Amino acid sequence: MAATQSTVAIRSYRIFLCDAQNALVRPYDVDLASDTEARERAKHMLDEQTAYTSAEVWDRGRLVCTLRKGE
Repeated sequence: MAATQSTVAIRSYRIFLCDAQNALVRPYDVDLASDTEARERAKHMLDEQTAYTSAEVWDRGRLVCTLRKGE
């Protein structure tokens, strides 16, 4: 009997931290398995710092989500 191997597709996301004027200031490239993981990573990044008020998560040319600090 052959062993089954599950594979998870990894996607490249870019998370932009944004300032109070909503300008894209700081980009981070991350490789994750899903939009949900990317959203959670961006939320965690916002929670861990005080300089930026929002974040945008992109999957190439597709906007995945926008988050505001405290959401």
